[in-house]
Amino acid sequence: MSVALTDEQRSRALAALAPRLDSEGGLRVVASDTRSQLRNRELAEARLAEVVRQALVVPKKRKRTRVPRGAVEKRLAEKKRRSGRKQDRRHRGDD
Repeated sequence: MSVALTDEQRSRALAALAPRLDSEGGLRVVASDTRSQLRNRELAEARLAEVVRQALVVPKKRKRTRVPRGAVEKRLAEKKRRSGRKQDRRHRGDD
């Protein structure tokens, strides 16, 4: 268990990284960008740090908003117009 992360952060990271974890629970990051093994290792460590940093980001809570009155009225007016159009298409038996 890591002392660098709290239990909450650890559970958040495990949940976010679950698809990337292998059967033993390890996260594999590979870098073969350069010919230098040392440079590739540094790049892999940087990528690992970025992946973990992204996994620890707490998403913002969604602020619920109301549908504007104008939008509701516009939708209802359109429904009424569409209903009237369909009413006009109906066959009337009093011809």
